[in-house]
Amino acid sequence: MGQPKAWLDLDGEPMLVTVCRTVAAAVTVAMVVGSAGAALPELPAGVARVDDPAERRHGGPLAGVLTGLEAIADAGPSVVFVGSCDAAWLTTAHVNWILDALEAAADCAAIVPVTVAADGARIICATSGAVRLAAALDAARSLVTSPNCALRRLYEVLDARYVPVAQLPDPEVVRSCNTVAQWQAARAARARG
Repeated sequence: MGQPKAWLDLDGEPMLVTVCRTVAAAVTVAMVVGSAGAALPELPAGVARVDDPAERRHGGPLAGVLTGLEAIADAGPSVVFVGSCDAAWLTTAHVNWILDALEAAADCAAIVPVTVAADGARIICATSGAVRLAAALDAARSLVTSPNCALRRLYEVLDARYVPVAQLPDPEVVRSCNTVAQWQAARAARARG
């Protein structure tokens, strides 16, 4: 796309800033995990930044999630929304909905949207879910050094409740923003309001 996704324009500001505002409107503590020395846009007031420690650099999304969970642990939330900087379709209503769904589901440690492929395989929308902090910390610590440390493994280990995207209040929230066309579609949709 010619530049890091965090810097792509969305709503007249870098996409990361828009995503942070969306999430921060629903939570008491908002955290962005970056790589040490990586340039990020100025974050909105009340959104903190923490960098992956040296031993986790280049460890992928799961390493970043673990860093964020550790940093947020002292702030006291029992459930945490897990998102990504390129969640161009994300809404505050979705963040509230998924956190509320996890709060109400005492029998599970995570809730995550899924789509189902034509062959019946589940495709986990791993960066739009919610986790119970204590359980997720333990699981992420055990997974981060394993050979299979994909973020989806965290949800598998937590025995997540999988919510079909069609059952979300707004199924659009999990749309990808990995190509120029997808980014332009997100910009156009947000401009229409």
